[in-house]
Amino acid sequence: MKLIFVRHGQAVPHHDDAGRDLTDFGRQQAKQTAEFLVSEGLIDVIITSPYNRANQTASIIFDELVVAGQELDFITVNRITPDDNPKIGINDIEYALRHKYGTQMNGLTVAIVCHMPIVAHMTAILEGDCPSHFELAECRVLQAEIIAEGLAHQIRRFVPIQP
Repeated sequence: MKLIFVRHGQAVPHHDDAGRDLTDFGRQQAKQTAEFLVSEGLIDVIITSPYNRANQTASIIFDELVVAGQELDFITVNRITPDDNPKIGINDIEYALRHKYGTQMNGLTVAIVCHMPIVAHMTAILEGDCPSHFELAECRVLQAEIIAEGLAHQIRRFVPIQP
């Protein structure tokens, strides 16, 4: 299974964290990351946080993959927002995949679009490592037999242009 963790693109400042939208620059970043993901091959499903900036980043990636001829699912998971518990986030991602795919989830390629700091903490848990900062719209591709603590390893990374 491939787990591709993506941080959202640049967003506008706003008092309502959940309502922050991508800037034009953030949309460009998301498009660059989407182009990288098209080159990675088939993605089966995108999982996204419900917050606007993550959902918009995920939608840009989804649209680019569809234009490239891929058919994929789009799932929103509520507890992968900035301040959520990363262990609960991982459990919720696994639950969403099991609910949708059952025993067929082992060969999936899954893109997960969310936020700092939870994205850094989830990847650290899966890799059995210390959290490291994600740039805006950065993605890290992890390989794992199962979704479990310390059993994944990073195989690729992409960082789009930064402000």
